[in-house]
Amino acid sequence: MLVLLVPLVVIPVVLLFGYAGCNQVFGLDPTTLNFTPINVEAEGESIESIRISWAKASSEPVTFKLFRITPGSEAEFTTDATEYLDTGLTPNTEYTYEVLAIRTDDFRESDRSESATGRTLDFMPAFSATLTTDQAGIGGFCLVQRIEPVRLVRSGSKVRLVLQGSTAGNLLIDRATISQVATGGNVYDSAVDLVEIATAVSIPAGQIVELPVVTYTLDQTKPLLVAFDISPTAGMGNVRFVNPVPATDASMHFRAATAEAGIQDRLPSAANPGAPPYNASTSIYLVQRIDVG
Repeated sequence: MLVLLVPLVVIPVVLLFGYAGCNQVFGLDPTTLNFTPINVEAEGESIESIRISWAKASSEPVTFKLFRITPGSEAEFTTDATEYLDTGLTPNTEYTYEVLAIRTDDFRESDRSESATGRTLDFMPAFSATLTTDQAGIGGFCLVQRIEPVRLVRSGSKVRLVLQGSTAGNLLIDRATISQVATGGNVYDSAVDLVEIATAVSIPAGQIVELPVVTYTLDQTKPLLVAFDISPTAGMGNVRFVNPVPATDASMHFRAATAEAGIQDRLPSAANPGAPPYNASTSIYLVQRIDVG
């Protein structure tokens, strides 16, 4: 019976729309079949972004819908272009994508493309040091670590500090900041680019701690300051350092009963020019590594 009905359906369609209309009615229009995007590629562009590109499979006007299908981070994006920069991603992580086309005349969607996977870039070290010695009794001190350009091997716009605590006791850092050196004043004064990295950083004995990533332009051609306010809490002022290092490489500037990590103009300052200056040492404290991306 079904075979007998087919001519009854097809013949009227041919009479009304022609043979091309028959294709459209039964979903066989060749212009709707092969417009799934092709040549999909995904490539890491930075520590937090991947660029996805593809090609149109036909000349008809279309827009695109991009799918990030990585479990736990699924997302959808729309674009008229044949590429898209996916941002806000996790460093050194793989993400997988698919894309489909949407016809602008009837909004029909193509099948999804084959998937493409890319990996965000990883952080790279801009500075490293091997810390060898423990020291106690630094509670309430402000430490300003100056690092000279000779020890900085690359620049970057994202920065991650890796700190090494004492093997003998705990450490609590009230505040940590990063900056370039001011053009005037003390050699440990911060420039206007001073950025807070973290507060209330606890480093248990023998541990290495990565601080949160911050947006900061580290320029390897300029001296760098990393400043710490060590908590005055009893028993929480244990640090690790290496000494001596060449003065052309780095220097530590420190002052007791002081909390100036977040201040650009440190003592003696314009407001208090008679204050005693920080003490200096050819040492590197706490900073095991500075990574950039």
